[in-house]
Amino acid sequence: MEKKQKILIFILLILFGLILYLIFTSESVKETNNPAPQTKQDNSAMLESNYKAKAKEFFTAYENLIKDNSFTGQNIAELKNNLLDLKVPLKFKELHIQFVLALTRMENYLNQEDEREKSASLQAINQLKADYSWLNNETSR
Repeated sequence: MEKKQKILIFILLILFGLILYLIFTSESVKETNNPAPQTKQDNSAMLESNYKAKAKEFFTAYENLIKDNSFTGQNIAELKNNLLDLKVPLKFKELHIQFVLALTRMENYLNQEDEREKSASLQAINQLKADYSWLNNETSR
């Protein structure tokens, strides 16, 4: 029976050593994982900044086409395709969808000559300007 007790004590010591090892190594893993959220926040801030700049550029281009009354199906399609190529931060998902829909309505107007589509597009653009003040032509962001 003494031999069985020695084996049991030996196994318990190995198990205890293994538990201590896991505890100490898990602490080091927690410390190395902390910098990742900061990097993710930096990336999302940079994505938002890039999106704002590009969206404003496309928004201004669209307004210039409307002002000059020089919009064509090709101009609108090109602008829409460029807009669809952007990576969209979650924060601006609704803006992106509404802007694409406004461009689609303008395409519908050009294809069908339905004035309601044109006015719906312009109304959507005006609503976006009201909701996202940084889209206005002022240089402030």
